[in-house]
Amino acid sequence: MQIPRLTKSIFLDQFIYMQVVGVIIGLAFPHFLVWYGFPESEVLTWEFYLVTQIAGQMVGLLSFLMISMVIRPHLKQLALKMQDIAEGLQEKDFIDYSVKCHEQLCTMEVLSNDEIGVSASAYNQLLAALLSSHENEQVFNKFTKVMSQNLEVETLSEETINLLISATKIEAAAILLYKNGEIVVEATQGIFHPETLTEHTTVLDAINKGKAQRITLPKHIQLDGVLTQFTPTEVFIEPIEFKGTHLGVMVAATGSEMADERTNTTLHLFARSMGLALNNALIHSKFQRLAAYDGLTNVYNRRFGMARLKEDFGRATREQSALSVIMVDIDHFKKINDNYGHLVGDKAIILIASILKKTLRDGDIVVRYGGEEFLMILQGASTKDALDVSERIRHQVQDTIFTEGDQRIDITVSVGVCGFPEVQVPDEVMLIDKADQALYQAKQTGRNKVIAYGTALAA
Repeated sequence: MQIPRLTKSIFLDQFIYMQVVGVIIGLAFPHFLVWYGFPESEVLTWEFYLVTQIAGQMVGLLSFLMISMVIRPHLKQLALKMQDIAEGLQEKDFIDYSVKCHEQLCTMEVLSNDEIGVSASAYNQLLAALLSSHENEQVFNKFTKVMSQNLEVETLSEETINLLISATKIEAAAILLYKNGEIVVEATQGIFHPETLTEHTTVLDAINKGKAQRITLPKHIQLDGVLTQFTPTEVFIEPIEFKGTHLGVMVAATGSEMADERTNTTLHLFARSMGLALNNALIHSKFQRLAAYDGLTNVYNRRFGMARLKEDFGRATREQSALSVIMVDIDHFKKINDNYGHLVGDKAIILIASILKKTLRDGDIVVRYGGEEFLMILQGASTKDALDVSERIRHQVQDTIFTEGDQRIDITVSVGVCGFPEVQVPDEVMLIDKADQALYQAKQTGRNKVIAYGTALAA
């Protein structure tokens, strides 16, 4: 049964109801005395009614004060602590608050098993969940930062292990990866002779089958703790995969303490996320190996340019973001070679390459595609943006004075542009092909002009 509310304050409602009860008691008490045997002439008088009313009101008031003194402090403490949490979350300074809570300054003492005690216990559980969630968020944010800032495989692996050990009950860990058909230890901490891990069937099975395992470590593997050797409580073997491809495995072990839920969750998340991060790092390493500059122009060669364009086109396709390519070709280049020699032709190529490099934005690259032909890759650039860049290039080449001895040699370029997703193509090769078609159109219609695929612009 729920008593109707009278005001917006529960305690004020309680006080009013206590006073009403006091009035009822004051009115009923004289009649109770008559029933009990007291003479009516002595108790059914207005003086006695006044005394009983005062007594009833005093009883109601005392009852209200006792309830307020016993219950209200606990409710107020609970309210203030919850308000502190709310303010900490709103002001984004929950880090300081979580530190204070670890010092047992913000939990509620459970003094009873009634509703007040249940409320205090529920508050403590909620607080523990918030702190755990906040700590997990901090760990995951740090891990995300590690993944985004490290494109070197070794550095990424080492930073991941360091964070795993510092944030969980894991005391030793290693990351093993496939490299050139072999399994190698990429990073390790706390493991004595980690190279022996590559020979264990449990580790090999986890890599080959892609199945996580939670096992007791074989006796001939030793783990070295911070100061002394220890016998692990649990050993986790988590495969590292990316799109079904097995890249390696993460081996982790706890010390004297069993892994808690946070350790399990963090370990699984790290292993799953490492697949994407390592794939990006491996691609980056591959690009570094492939990266080569053209010896004449000091711009990227065709092999690197095509690898880079493939990556950029894949990203643009997934995100439906803009990507444009520009094909630049020197007009009448054969005549320059025939009339002035190949050395002068090389100087012309170097001049055009330097002009192209000066027009690059951050993130864009220029590639010597072949002979006197150059490819420019513009990330996030629409067709219009690429046309603007191309026109600047065309004008700058046209206005540049190129001489050989006393002779001035006029140099112009023709430019073809193609932008994605304005032009829908299935792959990066077709994107270049469309730009090449636009370049051919520029050549056929007079040279020294810029044409986007499907659109002709007068020089």
